[in-house]
Amino acid sequence: MFYEEQEPIPLPPIFLSSPSLACDLTWVLWVALRPAWRADFPLATELLEQREDLIDRICAFWGDTGPGVCFTELQILAHHAGALGEPSPAALWAAVENAVATVPTDLGLESESAEDRAIFLRRLELLKASPAMVGAYIDLLRDVWDLVDEIWQAALPALEESGRRVVAQLESGRGLGELVGDPCETFDSWLPAINAHIGSGQPLLVVPCMFFGKCLYLEFPGLTLVGSGFRRDDVAARARTELLARRLKTVADPTRLALLHYLARTPSTVGTLASTFGLAQPTVSMHMKSLRESGLVHAERSGGRLELRADPEAVDALLAELRGVIVRDAGTTPSGLTGANASDAPYAVAQS
Repeated sequence: MFYEEQEPIPLPPIFLSSPSLACDLTWVLWVALRPAWRADFPLATELLEQREDLIDRICAFWGDTGPGVCFTELQILAHHAGALGEPSPAALWAAVENAVATVPTDLGLESESAEDRAIFLRRLELLKASPAMVGAYIDLLRDVWDLVDEIWQAALPALEESGRRVVAQLESGRGLGELVGDPCETFDSWLPAINAHIGSGQPLLVVPCMFFGKCLYLEFPGLTLVGSGFRRDDVAARARTELLARRLKTVADPTRLALLHYLARTPSTVGTLASTFGLAQPTVSMHMKSLRESGLVHAERSGGRLELRADPEAVDALLAELRGVIVRDAGTTPSGLTGANASDAPYAVAQS
């Protein structure tokens, strides 16, 4: 009996998406390492410049860091820990710290040059050999991310929606090369290999990133990662205005605004405010909690009493931020994640 050889059945492509704290943090670190890029990534630069000492620490941490070498070992550790899509900073730090002991140091990392691959694997070996270095590494990551976490978390829903849109376009038959913006020589050179991996059934993880230019490409065991970046006028702007809107909502309540006005002239206790305004003390306490969380009111002990007063500098900063959003950003045109909408994004980078 003869059997006709059957053609292998093509495996359906597997498209996934998730924002990645680890990927966005790696890009912020890269901006710190490359001063020439800072003008093109003003949001990351603005946040980093709040802590010039951190820029020095980033540049000094790895003595092997050249102009094109980033903290890719962070993404390797996050992937090994199954935490590439982890949005919680505390959970990511714990996952990365735990992954150091078991991450392989003979990974192929075919998306990286031989020279860079050797650097990243050597870094993993150094971390394995020194718990003190691991602690300093996590401390650095935590201190840098503290600068950007609030605005990134505010942008998370938009990042998630963008990832879903990209996956939907891929599933409808659009090519990956169409979705990462203008042609990039480095990325284009890897596109056949990426498509081959996808065609073999290896999952593709699309990571919509907040701080990126256009794209990055990383090849992990069992996973291909392609990150696409928003321009600052889109998600970054919305995240900034959402944070501002929350603070403005605090003073949008007439009673709360009257209390703030009173405290600007007359520092008082909750009891005094309740008596003056004819309000129940729990109601005043609730209003004070909102004002304190927004930084507009601070409290200090005076003669055994907790005295509340308005912070004029915080009020001035809120007004300046509102003016900056309306006046400075007037006339900017939001642009999207990929394709024609991002055709003028400053960089297209395949991380290598």
